[in-house]
Amino acid sequence: MRLEVLRRNRGFGRLIAGQIPSDAADWLAYVAMTTLLAFEWQAPTVAFAWFAVALGAPYLTVGLVAGALVDRLPLKAVLVGSNLARALVFAAMTLAQDWVTLLVLLAVGQSVDSFFSPAKQAALQGLVRREDRMGANGISYAINQTSKIAAPAAGGALLAVLEPGAVFWVTAAVSLLAVPPLLALPGLERKAPKGDATLGIARDVAEGLRIVGRSVPLRLALGLTAAGFFSIFLYDTLIAPLLRDIGFDEVVMGWTMAAVGGGGVLGALLMTRLTAQPFRLIAFGAIGSGLLLMAPALAELTGRGIDLAVLLGVFVLAGITSSAMLVPPRVVIQNETDESAIARVSSVMEAANMLALLTAPFVGAWLAGAISSGAAFVAGAALKLVLGVVALRAAMRLGGGQTAEG
Repeated sequence: MRLEVLRRNRGFGRLIAGQIPSDAADWLAYVAMTTLLAFEWQAPTVAFAWFAVALGAPYLTVGLVAGALVDRLPLKAVLVGSNLARALVFAAMTLAQDWVTLLVLLAVGQSVDSFFSPAKQAALQGLVRREDRMGANGISYAINQTSKIAAPAAGGALLAVLEPGAVFWVTAAVSLLAVPPLLALPGLERKAPKGDATLGIARDVAEGLRIVGRSVPLRLALGLTAAGFFSIFLYDTLIAPLLRDIGFDEVVMGWTMAAVGGGGVLGALLMTRLTAQPFRLIAFGAIGSGLLLMAPALAELTGRGIDLAVLLGVFVLAGITSSAMLVPPRVVIQNETDESAIARVSSVMEAANMLALLTAPFVGAWLAGAISSGAAFVAGAALKLVLGVVALRAAMRLGGGQTAEG
C-alpha cells in the first residue's frame, strides 16, 4: 500500500521528502534549546513555563491568521518560504546570549511553522487522491513519529562533540534540505476563497470557523482530535513519576519512551494499509488505548506493581492505538473541506490541539498531586473510552464515509 500511494500520486513523494528534514530540524532545535536552558544557562523554572508558551501560543494566535493567508497564497511559495525563514531563525539562535532572547526566537520560529503546517495539509489534499489519503496521512504521521525518536538521538550525539549553539547551525542546514524537493513540487493551483481579500483576514478566519461549525464530520473530527490530545497529555508528562511509583528506574523510563515512540511509528504504518471508515478507526484507537492504559494506572493505585514485559507491551500497543486516534481525523478534514478553505480548517485544528496540549498537563499534575500519578492515567484512559463511544456513534450515524450536515 505504501509504495502504491507514492506511485499513484505525483508529487506526494516530493512533499514527504520535504517533510523529513523539516520535522528533523524541529526536534534537533528542541534538544539544543532544552540543553542550553537546563545545563548551559541553568535557567530558572519560570523559563521552562515560558518555553511551553513560546512553543504553543503562536498556533493559537498567529496560526489562525496564517491559515487564512495560506488559503490565498501560492502553496509552493509558502512551503519553501517557511523553511527558508525557519533556517534563518535557527541560525539567529546561535547569537542568543540569554533565555529570553532564545524564547523570543522560538516564538518567531513557531509562528513561521504555523504557516507550514496548514500549507502541508493543503498540499497533501491537492496531491493525493481521496482513496489514498489514509495511506498518505499514515506515511506523514510515521515520519513525524520517527523524527521524535531519531532527531533527539542525533541531537544527543551532536551535543557530545559540539556546543549547543553550534547545533543550531546544523539545524538550519537540515531545514534548508527541505527546500529542493519542495521547489520540485508540481503545480498546486486551487480555487481562491470567495470574496475580496482586501475586505480583511478577520472575515476569512471567521468563515473558517463557520465552515467547521456547519459540518458534522468536521466538528466531530476536530473535537475528537483535540479531546484526544487532551486525554494523552493528562498523563504523558507523568510517565516518569508513575514508573518511579511502581518501582522502576530511569533505564526503564528510556525503554518505555522508546516503546511508545516505536508503537506510534508502527501504528502510523498500519494506518497506511487500512481503508475502514475513519470514525471506526478512531473508536478502535480510543477504546483500545483507554483499556490498555488502565493496566499501569491500576498497578500504581493498588500497589501491586506490573511485570516489565507487560508494561513495555502495554506502551507499544498504546502507541499503536493512539495512531488510530490521530491519523484518521486528518483524512476526514481533507475529504470534507473544500480546497479553498483547507488551510483555515487545518489551522483551527492545530489551534484546538495546542490549547489541549497547553492545559492538559496542568490538570494531570493537579490530579497527581491531589491523589497520585495513577489517577491522571485513569482520567486520561476514561476520557479515551468516552471518546471511543462518541466516535463509534459517529461511525454508525455517518455510515461508510457518508457525510452529514447540520
